[in-house]
Amino acid sequence: MKASFISTATFLKTPRSNVSRIQADLDKAVAESSKGRYADVGLELGYRTGLSLNLRQEVDNLDAQSRRNGLTGVRLDSSYHALDRVRTDGEAFLALTTPGKLTDTSGTVVAQMAATKLTALIGDLNTSTGGQYLFGGINTGQRPIADYEASPQSAAKTAFQQAFTNEFHFPPGTQPDTSNITPAQMEHFLQDGGRFAQLFEDNQWKQNWSSASDVNIKSDITRNETVESSVNANAQPLRQLAMMYTLASDIGLASLGPATQNVVYDKLRSLANAGTLGVKDIQADIGVVQARIGTVGKQIDAQKNIMTEGFGKLEAVDWEEVATRTQNLEAQLKVAYSLTGQVSKLSLLDYI
Repeated sequence: MKASFISTATFLKTPRSNVSRIQADLDKAVAESSKGRYADVGLELGYRTGLSLNLRQEVDNLDAQSRRNGLTGVRLDSSYHALDRVRTDGEAFLALTTPGKLTDTSGTVVAQMAATKLTALIGDLNTSTGGQYLFGGINTGQRPIADYEASPQSAAKTAFQQAFTNEFHFPPGTQPDTSNITPAQMEHFLQDGGRFAQLFEDNQWKQNWSSASDVNIKSDITRNETVESSVNANAQPLRQLAMMYTLASDIGLASLGPATQNVVYDKLRSLANAGTLGVKDIQADIGVVQARIGTVGKQIDAQKNIMTEGFGKLEAVDWEEVATRTQNLEAQLKVAYSLTGQVSKLSLLDYI
């Protein structure tokens, strides 16, 4: 027969170790009850843990895509509203130049309004959000359009005055010379390909007015779908509106003869019509992308729900089982504490 040795310390240690084990199991049960998922997913799922992790990673990827699409949406919304202001201003200016509203004194009013609208146009095209210029194309870090009324005088204003002087051999607004400009001479100056139109062609536009890139930002709104998500200030309708306001504000309308004024007004109306309709087309293109992003957002939400439900089913605990286990462990813990307290009062010396 083999002899076994026991001490008071060993006698006390056994119930205490049971308390520690039961407490650990209870902590695990409480954590599962509060979170609704296994405390140790890897231990419970085994080889299926990889599937759960893949589903969670895909949900994270969809969340990231949703955030990127949200930022793209903000850029598009801001661009759309800026273009809305540009279009509205163009339509208001067109209304001002309607033949029935023009009088012999309209030249000064039209010129003043054009100067105000040109400043507003430049401000709208220099709109930024999140530290990025909306109308810079991929060149989002540089102000797209130079200030026409800058001091010292801007390159764009200097170029206009030089083009006028080269055409008529005196500066704009010069009296009495300006009043002697014939309608035919003005038509020649304003014709397509003429000195005035050349100011807004690519070379001079980018040299004197614009720092924007012709290349728009492209955004991935799904894994396999890319859209243009910006507008650049080099778009033709925006140039036409800048051309219109420049002509109206700096040609010296009030100093021209009535027939020559009519030539200018015809040109202004033509530019206003083309520019505002062109801006509407740009807004329509933006609207198509906005609608597509909205559709993609709904698809992402549906995919997230399916995948969240998938890993939820894998990781979810049985609420009734966890509740029952928690109650049993709490009861066991109370008994263990009671026994530990009673045993701690005992000593082997009492039995010698």
